[in-house]
Amino acid sequence: MPETGKGTVRFLPDGIDVPLSPGISLLRHALEAGIPLLAPCGGESRCGKCRVSVEGETRGGDDSGLLSPSALAAGVRLACRCFPVSGDVRATVPPESRTARLAAYLDGKDLSGDGPFLPLPRSCAGMKPVGVALDLGTSTLAAALVDLCGGAVLSRASADNPQMGCGEDLISRVVFAEETQGGFDLSRGRLLSGVDGLIATLLSSAPAGAEVTDVVVAGNTVLSHFLYGLDPSPIRRPPYRPGMKEYPVVDGKALGVSTAREAQWRLFPSLGGFVGGDVVAGILASGMHRNEEVSLLFDVGTNGEVALGNRDWRIACSSSAGPAFEGGDIGCGMRAYPGAIESVRIDRGTEEVEFTVIGRGRPAGLCGSGVIDLCAEMFRAGIVDRAGRFTPGGGNARRRRTEEGCAFVVVPPEESADGRGVWFGESDMKSVLRTKAALSAAAESMLRAVGFPRDAVARVYIAGGFGNFIDLRSALAIGLFPPFPPSRFVPLGNASLAGAIGALRNRRRWKEALALASSTLHHDLSLDPDFMELYQRALFLPHTDEESYRAALAAGGPC
Repeated sequence: MPETGKGTVRFLPDGIDVPLSPGISLLRHALEAGIPLLAPCGGESRCGKCRVSVEGETRGGDDSGLLSPSALAAGVRLACRCFPVSGDVRATVPPESRTARLAAYLDGKDLSGDGPFLPLPRSCAGMKPVGVALDLGTSTLAAALVDLCGGAVLSRASADNPQMGCGEDLISRVVFAEETQGGFDLSRGRLLSGVDGLIATLLSSAPAGAEVTDVVVAGNTVLSHFLYGLDPSPIRRPPYRPGMKEYPVVDGKALGVSTAREAQWRLFPSLGGFVGGDVVAGILASGMHRNEEVSLLFDVGTNGEVALGNRDWRIACSSSAGPAFEGGDIGCGMRAYPGAIESVRIDRGTEEVEFTVIGRGRPAGLCGSGVIDLCAEMFRAGIVDRAGRFTPGGGNARRRRTEEGCAFVVVPPEESADGRGVWFGESDMKSVLRTKAALSAAAESMLRAVGFPRDAVARVYIAGGFGNFIDLRSALAIGLFPPFPPSRFVPLGNASLAGAIGALRNRRRWKEALALASSTLHHDLSLDPDFMELYQRALFLPHTDEESYRAALAAGGPC
């Protein structure tokens, strides 16, 4: 922390006091104190999500473009632009500004985990050896504790990635680490604290005498660099190459962790700047690398990685899809925690809305599956056209005009959790179109690069907990995926964690992962002359090739 002055900053409701540092934002104070405060844009004053209620002498943070007059009058400020001046300052972080206490989808399918139990070669003498499989997600950390004498999974746990306070997407975090004084050490420290806390949670229910001897980590390239202590800044600039793709085995002491310091840490290798070990682990769990038939693997997240291939060849890419389906870039977007609308249906005649809410309480916003449903329903009901533009509303009460254009009111203010209502506007729809176009075009680009038609793809795997909650018909209605019949889709759950568990339980699977990584080609979309054309075609609902989507939906199959 920089030089401190007189006074303290107290964060509520946590009740944590930190010394006041003049010239340092409330957001930076919160990061130093370990306060869970949302900052999707990494503190660049673009998202307006880091709202706090302030008492005391401060300056800045009163952006009228992001905060309403009533909010400003109530003392609400943006933490990234609000600076405590002197004396004692109190900053109250409301629930909507706190990072989600998201229960990650911890179960994943390991479709190729049919081998014998062959743990990594470590001595069992005088101890009860256990291993940790760890999935480093951009927003969520997930882990499993494995008995290395019998192979049983003893427990699972998840936690928010504390790095979210440094930016919700990976580029924001790299920028924060590079351009903020002490940013790399702070950002890396946040990640290490999250990993330590998660392992400590697992060990709290471990058998007496248990000792962690091995840790297997699957994470995207940026987070793998942070964990390993490598500068990730080269990844954000052409040619977007990581400083390292293969990470030599080290012990916990070398990484600087507080737990599992004597254990051997193995990180899945990366394929490219934004295609990391989590994709390698997902391929391992799917078994697509063992099959003769061609498969696609989507890892639906902020990065939007896609892999294509079979046992003879594989290529993979990252589409930089953005955080629209994880609560970012959506005015009323939020993570999948209590209060989030998770499914939506709209009456095509009256435009009345029915929805379900996580936790069954009052709605506070829209999570990813709710956003996909809402967009599909608005399109089906004729509320938006194929370009995502709002159609004339005919005086319907759910149509509103805001400063940013037209909007559809999902929940009126008096029925919402915070009294502000839940709405979806033109800028939100544009974010969704960009996100879904990037993901769909990435797959189409790779198919075109290898000269394969869509019919050549036998299976489409959806990795990530988010994929388990997507209504496939809604996803196809907006063109999130290429037009495959629903029967070809196979949700895997947390395939990254499943692959890490498999590699921990069987050393042959770890060697298999290393081999498939070295034989999988990284397809750089920035160098693909066809990608932009495919992306532009996908910026419509569902696509310019509407007939193919109608045929896919008509084919039916399990959803």
